[in-house]
Amino acid sequence: MRSLIKVALLTVMLLAAYGCTSFTTPPKSNPNPTDTPKASDWQQADAYIAPDFYAFFPNDPEGGKALDSLWRAADRDSRSDKEILETVRNGLRCTKEHKTLILGWLGNRYILGKSPQNPDAIEIMYHASDFSGENADPQGIRHYAVYFGLSVVQPKTPAILRTLADLCMRVDDPNDLDRVAWGTSDQKQELLNYLEPYLQSKDTAVHNKAIVLEQIFTGKLKAFDWARQRAEERASAKYAGRLEDIRTILHTGSSQQRKDTLNLILRERIFLIMDESFVGSFAACATDSDATVRRTATSLIGEQWVWKGPVQSSEAIELLLRLSKDADRQVRYNAVYYGLSTVRQKNEPVVRRLLEMAFDDRERNLYGRIAWGLRGSRTTTARLLDEYIAGNNPHFAQCAREIYKDMTESTAASSKKKPSADTSSK
Repeated sequence: MRSLIKVALLTVMLLAAYGCTSFTTPPKSNPNPTDTPKASDWQQADAYIAPDFYAFFPNDPEGGKALDSLWRAADRDSRSDKEILETVRNGLRCTKEHKTLILGWLGNRYILGKSPQNPDAIEIMYHASDFSGENADPQGIRHYAVYFGLSVVQPKTPAILRTLADLCMRVDDPNDLDRVAWGTSDQKQELLNYLEPYLQSKDTAVHNKAIVLEQIFTGKLKAFDWARQRAEERASAKYAGRLEDIRTILHTGSSQQRKDTLNLILRERIFLIMDESFVGSFAACATDSDATVRRTATSLIGEQWVWKGPVQSSEAIELLLRLSKDADRQVRYNAVYYGLSTVRQKNEPVVRRLLEMAFDDRERNLYGRIAWGLRGSRTTTARLLDEYIAGNNPHFAQCAREIYKDMTESTAASSKKKPSADTSSK
């Protein structure tokens, strides 16, 4: 009873803090345009209204085109809040642009770290987090609505807390579970109140999932550890006896067979039960004529045997160095993002290759990932850049000067200065 009183008091305080929003969220049927605007669904105190993507966002092709134009506009950040929020709401369902990127932009602009936080933007995120029903989570946007939206609303209303508890009961993605645990750490007990009915459930599966969530929310269990162990057990039970068949397809299968098998490995997380002997099998895929096969193989090699490998595979690193020169840009990007940038002890060939990639491609995501990856190799990075500046290749010298500060956080040395000895990476 005491917890219910706390929830009610919180609701009153939140409504007073946020007030009613400019979105008039009418009843789902027979809307009356003369009705007095009411609080948004995420603010409701009288009755819980669950997120509903298809009821909230109109099926409006013209609205989708308007959002496409806004997203591509050079001056989109200078548009009024009213124009942006209405365009996003009317167009999100039918836009041809990346919905996830749009939600990330919206969250960073109106919610994350903002004071006050925009209630209309929160309403968009609330309904974009829809996780129920046959058509829920269209195009994978649920996580982005939680990550950039609901998890960073401060403070969270009872409707948001209930939505997050219900969502975590429905999904097993550790990215969602971990983000919710992080975002509700200062309202932990209120969140646990909404978990209580699941803990009391007589359905064994429901009860057991609720126990796991209680441990995650209270910090006794890490979401990613739980998910990995669960996925590994499931993969072993289903696919341990098929590993040699999978190895054969990766080595000698057609492009389509490899593509289907790689998708199966990703979907079922079979890579969790593969040892380093499979690096050679993925290396065979990395020579496939189909770039989509090479892209997937590259990301799997990097993530499994370099980025998240307890002991990073030297064979995998050598393979990724070769793939970083692939004709397909996405393959090269995957080789950096999932592999080379995450090598913990970067030797000179790895640092040199990352620098030369930064010379040739200044695209923000790739360039930023390279700069991030070189943070722990400043000495080697500076020495190599000094060598490029003092060398006989004018193009490399100019590029080295241009990226010097970004990659070393210091000013470029004189080209006449003798490079200092460096044994830190040898």
